[in-house]
Amino acid sequence: MNFILRRLSQWIRALPGRPGHRGIWLPTSLADYARRMRGVQCYHAEIKPAPPVLAWALFSGLTSFIGMSVLGIITKYGPAIKDHHLPFAIAPAGASAVLLYGVPSAPLSQPRNVFFGHMIAAITGTFMNQLFKNSPESLHWLPGALAVGIAIALMGITNCYHPPAGATAYLAGFYSSDAVRVGWWFMLYPILPVAIIMISVALLLNNLARVYPVYWFTAVHMAPTSSPEPIGHKESVRESRRSSISNDASEVDDHIENEGDAESAWIAARIHELEHELHGLRAKQNQYEAERLQTSPSSAV
Repeated sequence: MNFILRRLSQWIRALPGRPGHRGIWLPTSLADYARRMRGVQCYHAEIKPAPPVLAWALFSGLTSFIGMSVLGIITKYGPAIKDHHLPFAIAPAGASAVLLYGVPSAPLSQPRNVFFGHMIAAITGTFMNQLFKNSPESLHWLPGALAVGIAIALMGITNCYHPPAGATAYLAGFYSSDAVRVGWWFMLYPILPVAIIMISVALLLNNLARVYPVYWFTAVHMAPTSSPEPIGHKESVRESRRSSISNDASEVDDHIENEGDAESAWIAARIHELEHELHGLRAKQNQYEAERLQTSPSSAV
């Protein structure tokens, strides 16, 4: 029982915002809160222990509930959606919520991918729908399939992959009387405001306990904490990254160079998260050693 109570006490102390928690999770000021919205690559703070996995999962669930509640209210009272019978149109937002609130540091969760992914999908789907609106019934299955395929190709060309946008393309392209009647307005309402609202709510909520986004439009290198290594061949940069990770994870930022894609920024964000977890494990180990020494027979003598 004492062990359970001790572990519960440690978990409560580690929750974001609790006294004694050494994490960076709650903003220290409005300026700090606003600075987080510039992205991980523009925000630097002291490495601190991460909160427990359960606390992190509960925070993700709470923020996703709030975000989807906002969209639910819009669906219920938004005249354009209600009048045109389009509540199904915001269904892809539920899939986007998993990325935005569950794994906000993933490349597919960044604002560029969310916004442009959904817009590319909506434009492609609407175009296919209008192109086939007078087609025979035997071809009604075709526009939705074409919309998804073309949208994925365009997302690949623009490097704006966002998996939930595939549902947007299919919903916009799938032949139905409602979709045909709405026509090109499907892009402007509800897809455009839904994408903007999802990103805005994610910015407001995620930055209460973490830093979002990793980047806005392009993945650039993380700002170094000391003098950076000279830029060389890509292979030498990767080797320096590996060696620095094995020697001291805190020096990885010095070796991350701009490779022009989202992968390097995502790796940097994951390294920061792992650093937080590592410090948390070290703190728990030190506490365990201290408790063990206090309860050992030699200390009782």
